[in-house]
Amino acid sequence: MATSLQTKSISKAFPISFSIAAQILLLLMVGFIATWLHLRFRIPLKMPGRHGLEFMLLIMGARALSNLRLASTITVTGSILASLIPGLGYGDPLLPYIYLAMGATIDFVWYKWNSILVWIPIAALLGGAVYSFIPVFRMFLSPLFGTVHSSLSNGLLFPWMTHFAFGFIGSLAGVGLVSGVKKLKNK
Repeated sequence: MATSLQTKSISKAFPISFSIAAQILLLLMVGFIATWLHLRFRIPLKMPGRHGLEFMLLIMGARALSNLRLASTITVTGSILASLIPGLGYGDPLLPYIYLAMGATIDFVWYKWNSILVWIPIAALLGGAVYSFIPVFRMFLSPLFGTVHSSLSNGLLFPWMTHFAFGFIGSLAGVGLVSGVKKLKNK
């Protein structure tokens, strides 16, 4: 007989395992928490990029902890979903696109050059570079959307440097914590 057997249950029709589904849900929650922390710590310090500490700690930590290829993209999708909630006070139309570009870039580089990213400072450089997408995207895409950002009122250099520095430190902490926990677990 040349026919294949019919699937007997719906779980075989959708072969995603419970562990992968749970991991995706946790990554979405981490992204949601990253955006919620951004809202909670919204203190007017006039320091652009300061939220890169907690945001990149969570995004890069989740990326280092997960074995899914699209872990960062899934995590920033949670951030995008949180930023679309009206009560959180986000009005930046560019933010979902910036987050998506950040997640896709992290996943691409992580997949392509995984052997180099074992060294924690290189992973932190990736995080700093990716978090500095925010002022660059805003500088070049804001005229298209007609939005004005006060952080760019004095130019691009200072916001870019502070976004890079805070993103680097947050990524260093996130990847460093995950690496330390993995080493302790393997002992």
